[in-house]
Amino acid sequence: MSPRRRTVVTVVALLVVVAAAAAVGVWRVLGDAPEEVSLAEAVEVAEQAQEDVEPEAATPDTGSDARQGDDAAQDTDGSSETSDAGDGDAGDGAGDTASGDSGTDDDTTSDDAATAVVELDGTWAVDAETGEFTLEDATGSFAGFRVDEELARIGAFTAVGRTGDVSGTLVIAEESVTSVEIEVDLTTLRTDDSRRDGAVQRALGTSQHPTATFSLSEELHIEGAVELGESISLMASGDLTVNGITQPVTIDIEAQLVGSLIAVVGSVEITFADFDVTVPQVPIVLSAEDHGIMEFQLLFKRS
Repeated sequence: MSPRRRTVVTVVALLVVVAAAAAVGVWRVLGDAPEEVSLAEAVEVAEQAQEDVEPEAATPDTGSDARQGDDAAQDTDGSSETSDAGDGDAGDGAGDTASGDSGTDDDTTSDDAATAVVELDGTWAVDAETGEFTLEDATGSFAGFRVDEELARIGAFTAVGRTGDVSGTLVIAEESVTSVEIEVDLTTLRTDDSRRDGAVQRALGTSQHPTATFSLSEELHIEGAVELGESISLMASGDLTVNGITQPVTIDIEAQLVGSLIAVVGSVEITFADFDVTVPQVPIVLSAEDHGIMEFQLLFKRS
């Protein structure tokens, strides 16, 4: 092979390698960006958690029911004559019971509806056990951000950062959310590209202010009974603290009671300068917006 031809082949091979590397890089970045928070997904996680718990809870009862069935069978065999002798009285009693069924059922229905509301009252804590957390597929409680940026050789992209280290409580009393206190450990926040993680940590000032917090400032009134399976939308006003600076915010929230869990998702747009946060500068990022979306998915269980 002539030197010239060898050079041409080498150049072509290099171009193929570079193109392949670029394609892999684009797939890696664009493929890893998680979707926005969704109440439907949060509810699905909560429902799955309920299904996983129910079989375990039902296991010991199966044996108990079987034993009760055996005992009942023995009692039936031994008391058949008594039952035959008392058929007339039993029939009269059944008639009396039937005549009062209507009022009893109405009372029970009313009591059940009232109980469903009362059961919401109390303190609920962020559930750190249900689901799992990964940046790409977070199925438990987490909080994070979304920022639009322009990447070198890739173009427009939405950067996402999340952490599953969230704790806190909400308090419900008389059909109102009276208190919400949430804390997020920002030191464990990771983005969809590790090359920007260090810059994000410096921008958020996590070495001095490792946590972000939210505290509800106005009660959230729940209009009417919150029935199982029905979602509600609320606007939560409160104080958000990031980088040691507190600012008032109003967060769009969706929530739904799912068995023994409350699924909550929410988001709010924030301007970084309000919290003295400078947009990180890294080689891959040509430019980034000076504002972004703070979002979260939280599952609460009674504490």
